Amino acid sequence: MQNVNDLLAIQRVKAGDIRAFSAIVSAYQQMVFTIVMKIVENKEDAEDITQEVFIKAFKSLGQFKEESAFSTWLYRIAYNTTLSELRKKKIYFISENEEFLTANEVFTDENEDFDREIKLQFLEKAIKKLPPDEIFLVTLYYLDGQSVENISEISGLSVSNVKVKLHRIRKKLALEINRLIQNE
Repeated sequence: MQNVNDLLAIQRVKAGDIRAFSAIVSAYQQMVFTIVMKIVENKEDAEDITQEVFIKAFKSLGQFKEESAFSTWLYRIAYNTTLSELRKKKIYFISENEEFLTANEVFTDENEDFDREIKLQFLEKAIKKLPPDEIFLVTLYYLDGQSVENISEISGLSVSNVKVKLHRIRKKLALEINRLIQNE
């Protein structure tokens, strides 16, 4: 579903009113920054990448066909830009205060004695070991509440591939958490 304000701003920018892009930046800056910050815990890097996302969005706004939501299109730019920047710099960061999954999703029955806070600490450690593209997927799905279909559009992966990757990530997290618990 398209946001009417987005479409109006986009049409104004396409018609040559460059200042109309500031409405788009205002509407989505926090969303983009938050999603980037989930992967790169360094605020300055996240700010730089966020700025790069909006520069790319501005330059390629003429290619936005309005077939999907603008936010989905912008997420895709954020996704590709973030992964590209990470590959360039070989940076693999994640925020220290994540709660992507409920702790019970990755803990087996034998670990039920652990309280929620301890489970979340193990979950945070396990998430830090994921590659950036997997962090991005769990961020979109669990933190931002994006549907599998939207994640498919954003990432360029098929819907079934997104489902499989999320399932594998949950399994990977469960194994890593159980390994961390046993080493504790």
